[in-house]
Amino acid sequence: MRSRNLILITFLCSSFYYNCLGDKTCSDEDKSCSTQALLTSALTVPNGIYIYSTLTTYQGNLAAFDSTPEISGQNICRGEKLFSSLVNQFCPDVWAFISTESVPLSSFATSFSAPINLPVFGPTGLQLASTWDNFTLGSVSLDRPLSDAGLGTDDFWTFAGTPGGGLAANNCNIGSDNTNIVSGATGSAKSKNTDWLNPSAATATCDTRHRVLCVCFTPDSSSAQAQ
Repeated sequence: MRSRNLILITFLCSSFYYNCLGDKTCSDEDKSCSTQALLTSALTVPNGIYIYSTLTTYQGNLAAFDSTPEISGQNICRGEKLFSSLVNQFCPDVWAFISTESVPLSSFATSFSAPINLPVFGPTGLQLASTWDNFTLGSVSLDRPLSDAGLGTDDFWTFAGTPGGGLAANNCNIGSDNTNIVSGATGSAKSKNTDWLNPSAATATCDTRHRVLCVCFTPDSSSAQAQ
């Protein structure tokens, strides 16, 4: 309990600084702009899947931080979770929102036991989609662009194609390359269209630096385990 309280206090302080002391225009429903709302949200967060962004930008060799692309991405996201604007700091499972050869975005339920029937929220609790499939498959538009849910405006690596979120042909050699010879697929934080994961097949050379989005949730015990 003592460590939990320390985490909560650290989170509230970092969230207050990150969201309220910067040059941010706040809407009435954005919980990250009010200390009281932050505290209330931290104690009564809605059940669902949460998306947050790294503060650090990365070149395309995202698989360089461990033995597999999945665990490497997990290490990236775990390292930045506490200092993000994520309201739900207690969701135990964290993965990078990156398609890999073994785990495309659409298979997070079977590979990581993501609860696909729960809503998907931005870091401060604004809903992005009603289910994981609606978030990733490109069959319907998002409820709002990621930029309207506290996820910034810059593009981010996805290595995902549309529709469906499968591994794109441009994937920085499956996250192993950081040169300007090959490219990786990127997503748009400003679009809520069905192709937001990779609008117009957008790419960036792998030597350029972009953010990584992270996924945080409590595993669904009824989902198949394939880790």
